[in-house]
Amino acid sequence: MPRRFWIAALSLWPGLPQVWSGQEVMGLILASVFAGTLNLAIVTHLIWTEAVPQALTTFATALAVGIWLAGLAYTLWWVWRCHPERYRAEIERLYREATEHYLRGRWNDARRRFEQILTMDETDADVYMHLGTLFVRIDQPDEARRAFRQCLELEGGTKWGWEIRRALDQMDE
Repeated sequence: MPRRFWIAALSLWPGLPQVWSGQEVMGLILASVFAGTLNLAIVTHLIWTEAVPQALTTFATALAVGIWLAGLAYTLWWVWRCHPERYRAEIERLYREATEHYLRGRWNDARRRFEQILTMDETDADVYMHLGTLFVRIDQPDEARRAFRQCLELEGGTKWGWEIRRALDQMDE
């Protein structure tokens, strides 16, 4: 099952799909606000039934439902419009162009293409690896180290561990 459908399925609890897809801060804020309003609605409906005015009970319930609907709508919008899989064909085209420019020695053109890919999918470890290699080639060691570290921090970056350690050792010499 594609990742987009898993994210949509996780939409039953607001914030969970955002946390799972890498938007941790947004997800935790959304989940916390929803949990707080849901708890308030449950407490006013089941525990403090006589101590809390009916208007507050109705408001808490409506707020919890509204936050759930807003979280669901945002997640579905993000999956439909902004998910990196939507840009896969464009990313592949840019990757081919960047590789071609790199092989021809057009460093700035290759760099621009790699950076465009990262604006569409900032979790692409391979692009960080290639960008780090490009920075090594054009003698920008600080940027290369930054790109290599970002590559290693990503889930797909562990496969580049040996190459990155070797490149970092060569830069330190």
